[in-house]
Amino acid sequence: MSDTGTKPGCDCGCMGAGPMFTQFLRTIGPSSAVSQHFKNAHLEVMKGLRTYLDEQIKAHSTTDSSTSHGTRITVE
Repeated sequence: MSDTGTKPGCDCGCMGAGPMFTQFLRTIGPSSAVSQHFKNAHLEVMKGLRTYLDEQIKAHSTTDSSTSHGTRITVE
């Protein structure tokens, strides 16, 4: 039995709706310029967090090195 009225290339269960749905999602999504802007903003937030963590590490490591952790004793 040969169906000559169907489009070739989609043998899955979606019956050709998958590519149409993918195209629909692409059209309602943001443009490439908007996507690039959000990607850059995401990177800036990550860089800010890295700088904040570096400052916190530096602040805690300088206070820890100036304080004594204990008294050395010799063990016989």
